[in-house]
Amino acid sequence: MSVRNPERLREVLSDPKRLARAFSRHAYGMLAWVDLFGGKLKSIINLEMKLVAARIIADNAKHAKLFSDRAKELGEKPEAYRPPQIGQRIYDILEKYEDSFDEFAYAWGSLIHFSSLLNIYNSVADSNSRHVIEEVQRDVREHLRLLEEYFDINANTPKRKGRAEEIKRVADRIYADREDEEIKWYAS
Repeated sequence: MSVRNPERLREVLSDPKRLARAFSRHAYGMLAWVDLFGGKLKSIINLEMKLVAARIIADNAKHAKLFSDRAKELGEKPEAYRPPQIGQRIYDILEKYEDSFDEFAYAWGSLIHFSSLLNIYNSVADSNSRHVIEEVQRDVREHLRLLEEYFDINANTPKRKGRAEEIKRVADRIYADREDEEIKWYAS
């Protein structure tokens, strides 16, 4: 599923001012992930996974700064962004998970969706925006690799594999729903 209407999104975001709105939205979302996932860091017992989570948290903060700066350069005020109700549900769902396995599965689904978005953004971006997007893409590919390794090891029974896939689908579905709402805002 990931992005339901990639051509419409590509069309809307071909205007740099609208792409700046997407950057603002992601700056907000990345900081929300930093706060929420950061608060869960203390509950991650496995040192290796604590390092992975800390890396993802730090990179999200860096990406928020990159996107925020680029949005400002394009004339947007990223600090003014507020998510639609469906966007807030994304963070509410993450907050409810109490097991790091579930949290990582949700992050994995989120990153798969985000990776699809970055490909669309890159296809319409000007050179300065493309530079920012490509830096974020490199980190996202690494995050996906780390999470895939985690699930190769930890989704070691049919039940756990099913659980990981179920949570990834939850993330994919809610992010796709959010895209449907955000595209209206980008175009307004």
